[in-house]
Amino acid sequence: MRRLGAREAKLARANHSRYNVAMPYVLFLLICVIWGGSFLMMKKAALVFSPISVGAWRVAGGAAVLLILWLIQRPPLGWRRRDLWSLAFIVLAGYTWPYCVQPWLIAQHGSAFIGMTVSFTPMFTMLASVPLLGIVPNSKQLFGVLGALGGLGLLMSEGFSRHIPATHLLLAASVPLGYALVNTWIRRRCTHVPPLMMSLVSLGIAGAILQVLSPWSQAPRSPDPAAFWPAIISLLILGVVGTGLAMYWFNQLIHDRGPLFAGMVTNLVPAGAVIWGWLDGEHVTVRQIVALAILLPMVALVQRGSPRLPNAAAEEAAAGT
Repeated sequence: MRRLGAREAKLARANHSRYNVAMPYVLFLLICVIWGGSFLMMKKAALVFSPISVGAWRVAGGAAVLLILWLIQRPPLGWRRRDLWSLAFIVLAGYTWPYCVQPWLIAQHGSAFIGMTVSFTPMFTMLASVPLLGIVPNSKQLFGVLGALGGLGLLMSEGFSRHIPATHLLLAASVPLGYALVNTWIRRRCTHVPPLMMSLVSLGIAGAILQVLSPWSQAPRSPDPAAFWPAIISLLILGVVGTGLAMYWFNQLIHDRGPLFAGMVTNLVPAGAVIWGWLDGEHVTVRQIVALAILLPMVALVQRGSPRLPNAAAEEAAAGT
């Protein structure tokens, strides 16, 4: 009996270990699928609501879902008084700015093209990791960065062929740059904050800011009445699944596996955005497909062999927090 109990305990430990190894990849795939369709949802919602209102209501919906999860789980708050400036940066660069800019750009230029621009998040993350985390890229990663820059140039040339203003392209690039800086900063300074609290507080504050800004954003004139309910459904999906649950899982990946692993989500999100946009009747060019074919393996090469970050406690001690 004692030997049987020992075997069962060993089997349980092995199953738990396999679960811990597999779970990040399960969350990774879920986020890829969810965020791949989010750009199309934003486009549908923007047919009825103003761009900032789309961001405001999706953030509010996400915060409401996470508040329910917090009331059920009651994790520790984690936030400290000295985290105030970090929180302000996370809210502005990682939540408020993207949810203002992306819906507006998608309403102007379509979901497929704008969705592709997030593929530069891992590249920007690697560059940000050098000064913030002390991680120096190896030769393969440097080659991947140069290849990704080539894909970026091709993608930007596609934007110019569509007569997209250079300022709009820069705005589109500012979103993955903000994501990269925020993701790296979270790993650098905020690993003591539980992922649920990180997502809930950030979304709650960003939602309040966006609600204040939304009256200044103009809604479409004379929207098609047939687009009303699809827009409502799109906002609900964006808020509950695409913002609340997906952002919680994404912060969990940052907390457990680091910003580079989490940033790999954007390897597949652009492909999903292009596919969904094509299914919705958007024009997808050969140049876009070629740019995507260059970007995905190059960004994967940047990620391959990335050093595993130290655990949270050791990292905070090294940072002097």
